[in-house]
Amino acid sequence: MKAFVHTTVPYGDDGKMVRGIIAKCGGPGCEAAIPLPVNTMQNMRSGDEDLEFQFIARKLEAKGWRVGRSHGAHRCPRCLGAAKFSAIRKAKQMPNENAMGDKLKIVKDNMRVMTREDRRIIFEKLNEVYVNDKVGYGDGWTDEKVANDLGIPRAWVKLIRDENFGDEVGNENIREQIKEARELLAQIKAIEPRISEAQRLIAVADKVEKSLAEIAKVLK
Repeated sequence: MKAFVHTTVPYGDDGKMVRGIIAKCGGPGCEAAIPLPVNTMQNMRSGDEDLEFQFIARKLEAKGWRVGRSHGAHRCPRCLGAAKFSAIRKAKQMPNENAMGDKLKIVKDNMRVMTREDRRIIFEKLNEVYVNDKVGYGDGWTDEKVANDLGIPRAWVKLIRDENFGDEVGNENIREQIKEARELLAQIKAIEPRISEAQRLIAVADKVEKSLAEIAKVLK
């Protein structure tokens, strides 16, 4: 069987040599090996190798080993523990590294100084996408989108817009939607008394209908 070295190994307190295998760890730089007495290799028939592998694998796994199908695929308990610890450490570091990257980006943005050329470029972009102080930005444009488009801090866009154009939230479409919503709300409030009266009349009609049904039963 290719996964193990077949040889004789010591067995019992007296160290008697018996048939068995040696499993060697395939971890980088690891020389760990474990002898295991196995007395199932005599008169093996074809197809018995897989059964023997499973038998040996169960014994090794009970001792904390991970068993592979080749010599280099085995891992001893020490290597398994080190790999697990490394994976846990990386998992814990990843959010911290992402957060640190975000913080560094903010710091770098805050440290950047807006030049006269930056002001000119921002002004030209705003002049392109900002309609006027009554309408505000054209459809889809915001301070954030302008900043991302130019690759600059959002605070720079806000500064130039406030100084030279107008408010960010001034889009005429938003104002029109607010106006329509208010008109619809007023209409609902206007018909609310009629809806309540209609509900009251329907309740009265139900009572009358039930009374008529009772009377009809008596008159039969």
